[in-house]
Amino acid sequence: MQSLWMVVSAMFFALYAVCVKFSSMEGIGSFEVLFYRSIFGLVLFYSMMRMRHITVVTRYPLDHFIRSFVGAGAVMAGIYSISHLNIGLAMTLNYTSPLFLGCFTVGIALCNRTGINWKLLSTLLLGFAGVVIMLSPTIAPHEYFAAGVGLGAGFCTAVAVAYVKRLGLLKEPELRILFYFVLVGTLCGLIGTLFTGGFHMPTTKAAMAIGGFMLCSTLAQFFLTRAFSRGNMVLSGALQYTVVLFSTIMGEIVFGEPATIAIVVGMVMIVIAGILASYFTRQEKQKAIEAAKHTEEGLQRHLRHVEARDHK
Repeated sequence: MQSLWMVVSAMFFALYAVCVKFSSMEGIGSFEVLFYRSIFGLVLFYSMMRMRHITVVTRYPLDHFIRSFVGAGAVMAGIYSISHLNIGLAMTLNYTSPLFLGCFTVGIALCNRTGINWKLLSTLLLGFAGVVIMLSPTIAPHEYFAAGVGLGAGFCTAVAVAYVKRLGLLKEPELRILFYFVLVGTLCGLIGTLFTGGFHMPTTKAAMAIGGFMLCSTLAQFFLTRAFSRGNMVLSGALQYTVVLFSTIMGEIVFGEPATIAIVVGMVMIVIAGILASYFTRQEKQKAIEAAKHTEEGLQRHLRHVEARDHK
């Protein structure tokens, strides 16, 4: 049931995308969006940590740094793609992380020479074929870079999600995971803004959009972290694709962005491939865990046999 928080997270992420689109139309830069989004969460999550007597001290600083830095990169790439592409298109590209997680699994299998899961490989080919179908007839040449950045967001998200799960298994509090994430995001957003012309005085519409995406992104990130750290990884990964539906509907209603047949077909292929890739990736991990257990049990039996023989 904890995985169902992902649906709530998806709704807030779709609203967040709408607000980001409005802010970019009002001249607010991507680094500024990252800063505003992160500093609001920094104040909120630190206050919640103080209320619950959770310290900022951690035994896993490197894991937090990698998760936070890569996560901030994913957010930045997502902001850029949302600002330059249709919302539904950008959010679909941002949510290709299960495909990249599957690629990691296949790559590990090739390196270890343990055999390739052909179901997983065919699923990945289906997903990336969906990306080609969705992009090729619908975007102009000047949008290719933004589309590539959107895919980069999916890649960075895959790495960040793996570390969120790892930190959850290490019993790190959700608020501490989020605190370091927004801390790094605040610093990156501030430095990036200062090096790209500084802050802009927001208009009334821009100020409302900034307030909207600060609130929506913080709530969305909280529910996403809860779903991945407490819920089933595969189910959470599948439910996160509801954001594609929400963002496509909102993009068409708010901005009049058409959902062509090519876009719909590509989205469906990516969603199906993403869900299947999450399932097959989980299967591969479970097989690896079981193989490790069998190896350990065999080693223990061998040691007991040697000890019994020596005793005699």
